[in-house]
Amino acid sequence: MTEDIELKQEGELNASEAVKFFDNIRNENGEKLTQSEKRGHLRFLFAKLYQNKEKNKCTLSDGKVVPIVVHHRQEGRASAYYLNTSEAPQEEILKAFAKQMKITCRLGRPEAKKAGELIVSDTKHLLDDVKSEDGKKLSGFKKQDRLNGLFRKLYEHPKDNICVISGVKLPIIVERLGINNKTMYCLNTSKYRQEIIQAFAKWANCKYCPEKEEPENLPEKQFGELTLRDCAKIFHKVENRGKEYKKYTSERLAEWFEYIYKHPHINQARLPNGSSTELVVRRQSYAQQCYCLNTADEIAKPFVLKRIAEITKAEICFRNLEIKSQSKNALYKSIIAVCKAEQKAEQTQDKIYYRTYAQKAYESLSPQSQELTVTEWLSRIAAKKGKKEK
Repeated sequence: MTEDIELKQEGELNASEAVKFFDNIRNENGEKLTQSEKRGHLRFLFAKLYQNKEKNKCTLSDGKVVPIVVHHRQEGRASAYYLNTSEAPQEEILKAFAKQMKITCRLGRPEAKKAGELIVSDTKHLLDDVKSEDGKKLSGFKKQDRLNGLFRKLYEHPKDNICVISGVKLPIIVERLGINNKTMYCLNTSKYRQEIIQAFAKWANCKYCPEKEEPENLPEKQFGELTLRDCAKIFHKVENRGKEYKKYTSERLAEWFEYIYKHPHINQARLPNGSSTELVVRRQSYAQQCYCLNTADEIAKPFVLKRIAEITKAEICFRNLEIKSQSKNALYKSIIAVCKAEQKAEQTQDKIYYRTYAQKAYESLSPQSQELTVTEWLSRIAAKKGKKEK
């Protein structure tokens, strides 16, 4: 005998509607899920809880006991599982479901990451004696993984997640939205940097090393220098550098930029005139220090981008590459330098890169001429020069 399934009630939430309220949903391997995988696993959790009659209960604030997940159908559609938020208060049902499934319930959208707030990769060099649960001192990726876990653990324990500064209670760890709207845990260091880091180090039983802080007088970010956010749009299929797979391009580039910057013999791009320039530089952008590509110089820019792509095994997306210059003269010189590099290049892929970059730069100039390609334009310039010499 088949189950007599009732019709869906107004206000009940399916997995697609409820997914925005939950975080920290992981698969059987412990990997945090996002987007369609996250929604699909949430549907599985709905069905799993519904089938466990003992756990599928929520005692409301008024004392009434109701199911958390219900199995209903819509006219013309297959039956599905819904959160029982039609009559019961939505917040209570959401929290009850998150508690039963051991996931995080988020009833409000996190704020965007503020300038000066530090993620784990910003702080790992400042913290020493980070130990595993069995007391073994950690380094490298194991240290970073441990700090990630400690950030999350402290955030999930509000009673411990407090630092008192001048009589005001402030959270040590905050949840923020970063690049690509990805949630992350940060140290609340936008105003009180050292005090917050010290408070975290005390809770985590590790050591804060202020002497490892980088100097505050870094050069200001210059026009044309590309941040991680800019580069994530330009470089596709970036190779994963570490042992832990990073899903987002910005995360993989962050590891590469740090690695390149800290290895000066790699942090070099060769220019056509025989000189070299840095690939990655440290800059001050408002109140935050960051890594940038050294692309303020128009002549150096194409060679910096090419070298970064070679190191990270990435592909350059010219459609997303913006070439904007404060000086048309500098851009003219850049086009000529790139065209000369194409003539000297031996590899076909190098020639294609230089030709494509030169055409993109030429189009950004919007020259008032009939030539559609940079090759035609340069040929006309060469012909004019030849007539003058005669």
